[in-house]
Amino acid sequence: MLATPNELGHPRIGVTVSKKRAKRAVDRNRIKRQIRETFRLRQHKIPAFDIVIIAKQGIVEQDNAALRDTLNYLWRKLAKRCEQYQSRS
Repeated sequence: MLATPNELGHPRIGVTVSKKRAKRAVDRNRIKRQIRETFRLRQHKIPAFDIVIIAKQGIVEQDNAALRDTLNYLWRKLAKRCEQYQSRS
């Protein structure tokens, strides 16, 4: 996940899953759908940042539950780091 502050007052998300990481379109779409859904449920806890998510190697091997758990952990970690960044500025 990469993040940079924005002036909109709410977070935005961009997702990229390359063919190198997930060969089949079904897998790429499943991963993107899970990312968007976990973001939708957690966006009220994330400060106003533009977030880009880049899928890494091995993401296809995770089932939906494991992927959701990993994403929830990453959202918590990102929210904490964004708040720390804003408090320093």
